[in-house]
Amino acid sequence: MDKEQKNIDEFIGKTMRSLPIEKTSVDFTDLIMSKVAVEKSSTVTTYTSLISKPVWAFIFVLLGGLCVYLSFFGTEENPNWLPNTNYNVLTSLFKNIHLNNSLLYGIVALAVMTLIQVPIYKNYYKNKFQV
Repeated sequence: MDKEQKNIDEFIGKTMRSLPIEKTSVDFTDLIMSKVAVEKSSTVTTYTSLISKPVWAFIFVLLGGLCVYLSFFGTEENPNWLPNTNYNVLTSLFKNIHLNNSLLYGIVALAVMTLIQVPIYKNYYKNKFQV
């Protein structure tokens, strides 16, 4: 195998030496760089939301209308599909939990900072990716 590889290398060397040496044109680099620049300036993928703004508006109006309708014309009867269940078991699980004020302040601060940072980051990435 080693001798066969050596023979192939010698054959390629002889073939390459027999070929004439080609010289590139003077503006070879400029031509290549102009093609690279053209390929680099591709179209930006634009973001399109799955649910359009008119559909979101329709959903909000529909939900708002449903809330208004139920608040004025809803009945106060218990529906048959919702049993009268005593939920004291759920509330009794949490009645012995007492949180420190520092922890509560930390949770509130985390929530406020999250609500502040989400629009900032959204705007940053919107400008960065030109969405």
